[in-house]
Amino acid sequence: MYTVFAQPKYAMMKPTDAPIGYELFIRVWRDGQWDYPRPFELIGVVTLNRLLRQAIAAMPPSIELLSFNLEQAQFIDPAFTSMIASVQRSTSIRLYTELTERLGVGVTATQLLAAAKRFAACGLAVCIDDVGTGQNSPALVMMLNDYIAEYKFAFQNFRPLDSVTVLKPQLEFWTGLAQRQRKLLAWEGIESTVELALLQARFPGDLLQGFLFAKQARLETVAYTPQSVSGDR
Repeated sequence: MYTVFAQPKYAMMKPTDAPIGYELFIRVWRDGQWDYPRPFELIGVVTLNRLLRQAIAAMPPSIELLSFNLEQAQFIDPAFTSMIASVQRSTSIRLYTELTERLGVGVTATQLLAAAKRFAACGLAVCIDDVGTGQNSPALVMMLNDYIAEYKFAFQNFRPLDSVTVLKPQLEFWTGLAQRQRKLLAWEGIESTVELALLQARFPGDLLQGFLFAKQARLETVAYTPQSVSGDR
């Protein structure tokens, strides 16, 4: 059985206000607890469609945006694009597909670019997740740049840290690029008020997310058991 956990997102300069959105995380019931799906690519179109729609129905009226992850192999599959476009047409909440930094076996740069163009043609927002780590290098970001809406920088990928100031070159790079390219910029993995104050003062962005504000928590109304794994397309 699958369910959805969610972590709130806050406006950069208003982190004490109510959240403006959530990132959704799919979990599977395994060995008496909710666990990460392994591999995530096994989650098919039918399952993701059901979970997205159930999560949207559970959202309060104030929520403006929701994001969720796709692996490279899912991102290049036109069936996912069509499904997400259908879900987007059913809600006023802006959906952001986060392309993860993990390499998809056999997935080429040409396929990723074609997929990004397909998402943009459908009016769908794409976020490059964990920029600067894994496969989501600055080169890949720039290749897809015309067709994406958001960069997300994940502090948790660089921990443990004595101070986030050691990341100054990366923070300056992504802040500057987001401003020049007019992209949304999300800071993820914020864990202290010191980190928050530094970002607000020197590295302005748009969205904040992290354990400083809230951990991931289950949306209790969302649970789904797929009828057929083999037919989950």
